[in-house]
Amino acid sequence: MRMSIKTGNVAKPAIPNQREQPATSEQSRWQRMLFSPLWLCLLLALVVRIWLIMRSQGMIDGDEVLVGIQAEHILHGDFSIYFYGQPYMGSLEAYLSAIFVAIMGPSVWSLRAEAIVLSLVLVSLTWWFASLLAEAARLPLSIKRYFTTVATLVAAIPPLYDGVIELRSWGGWIEIYILILLLLISAFRLTSRWSEGASNRELALRWVGIGFIVGLGFWVYPLIVSAVVAAALWILGYAVMLMYRNYQQPHQEARQVLGILLSTLKKLLLALFAIPAALFGFTPALIWGAQHNWENITYILNLGGGILQRRGTIIRVAKAYVTCISPRVVSGAFPAESSSLAALHLPLLILGMICIFGSFALLLASFLWKEPLLAQARSLAALPLLFGTWTAISFATGKNSVYALISCNYDPVGRYATPLALVLPFLYATVFVFILQFFFQLRTRRAAQNGAPVDLQPPSHSRAWLFPGLLFGLFFCSLVLQVFTYQQTNMVSAFESPYCHEAPVSDEPIVHYLENQHIHYAWSTNWIAYRIVYETNSQVIVADAMPFIPPVVNYDRIPANDQAVRHADRPSLIVFVWKKDSHPPLLSALDAAGVTYKAARFSAVSDTDILVVTPLNRTVSPFESKAISSNFASCSY
Repeated sequence: MRMSIKTGNVAKPAIPNQREQPATSEQSRWQRMLFSPLWLCLLLALVVRIWLIMRSQGMIDGDEVLVGIQAEHILHGDFSIYFYGQPYMGSLEAYLSAIFVAIMGPSVWSLRAEAIVLSLVLVSLTWWFASLLAEAARLPLSIKRYFTTVATLVAAIPPLYDGVIELRSWGGWIEIYILILLLLISAFRLTSRWSEGASNRELALRWVGIGFIVGLGFWVYPLIVSAVVAAALWILGYAVMLMYRNYQQPHQEARQVLGILLSTLKKLLLALFAIPAALFGFTPALIWGAQHNWENITYILNLGGGILQRRGTIIRVAKAYVTCISPRVVSGAFPAESSSLAALHLPLLILGMICIFGSFALLLASFLWKEPLLAQARSLAALPLLFGTWTAISFATGKNSVYALISCNYDPVGRYATPLALVLPFLYATVFVFILQFFFQLRTRRAAQNGAPVDLQPPSHSRAWLFPGLLFGLFFCSLVLQVFTYQQTNMVSAFESPYCHEAPVSDEPIVHYLENQHIHYAWSTNWIAYRIVYETNSQVIVADAMPFIPPVVNYDRIPANDQAVRHADRPSLIVFVWKKDSHPPLLSALDAAGVTYKAARFSAVSDTDILVVTPLNRTVSPFESKAISSNFASCSY
């Protein structure tokens, strides 16, 4: 049959202006960015973090201040590679902090500012990852907005315990969080583009990016190992699934099956491009390792060694993780908090656990029932759950985690479990979106059964929005409750070191005294020493005596300072003393040794003072007698 086409004065369809169309599209994209909920989330994140720091009253512990000292040394041309005194925790944070120290001078805010800026990067990455997960799950546009907004709000207002860890200058925590999310995003994008038929060149470049992140991450902090394992399993799992699906296709010949297998293996071999990129990212560690008998490599290789020999300890640590550590990460609670504050954290713990186990349940159900909603939930939660599982395994099998067995109220290693908080936003959003979509689907089915027209967007006054409104209300109430726990928590205690609760909030009176008395050298403990060195920009050198007093409880972080004080004439002695002691043991020891001195006391906390003693007739070493050295043996004698 032939078609006849009549011509005449037929109105031609309007052809859009080809020059104006891209501009309109670009304008629409800029409008979406301008009015994106991301900006509100970033604003909330900024306000919350500044508020937390202000409420901490400038509390910063000795280990954190070491980052500031490194930053000062970097500005003076001393380019360190690792956190002082240990063959891991690369000094990336110190280099970034040096920018703020150069602008703002040595202060608590110059260290916290770096963490604030990077926490905003972390919130932005959460938004990006949530968007990628939503696109892969093929969520409707409105539901996608809900998913990304919920996830990003949880990242902007995190559980307090995790928020404090983000802000602390402990040698690279916020940096490793960013690298972990970047690695998960990169692995996810690799498999997504692979499924979309991307060229080998593009996939090779993506492997290069993954390799660089892995290498840089192992230098910054080996804690990235759980993300590396999760990313590797994700990519390998995708390759296996791809081969299985193609194998299951009907009428496949042996040659076709072999071709599919070889093609998939060829894609996997592109991972070889990640090796030189990883070495490049790991370059600072390689330089340091070549100069120090590869101590850093040995440390990384021994991270999880001896698992069979330690299986009893691992089981006990796993129990501590379930009963003590992970509830703290999920709810935001701190050790030994008041009963009223624990009651506030309990609903947050319950809600968090519902979202974690609910996401696991949805993932398992998606393999049993072929429902579109379950398939979407699997796409949203699979990679976050995979990483979350490996964070738990890494914590339980890590050698340092044994210190979690000391007491649930003593928390020197809980921070190693906080990477779990990186995936909580996606699990919250997964459960939220699943419930929301299930409700809309149920309403649609009921309307269809009753023969009524289906309106997916009911008017605002419709009772159909009652349940979604309650769901949104529950979510926002949880955020408000989270903020309320911020207000009720003693933020000075939250930012204290887990090893020392006697350090003062401010060293300013002590610094003024040392400067007015022209004291340039002193012995002390690291809880006092490093803060004074940082705040005076090394104009006053205070060395940590603790590493040289048996039993050794700390590293000799800055040997140059130790040597300078050892060779100084009559350096001062700065120690903690009890307020109730009118004549502390250090003064009695000096009296017995025939040493004349002048002394000054400064208030630290409610029951503790700091005593500054300056010998007058001779130099006094903290190590010349047990009566003197015992005053430096710990945070307080």
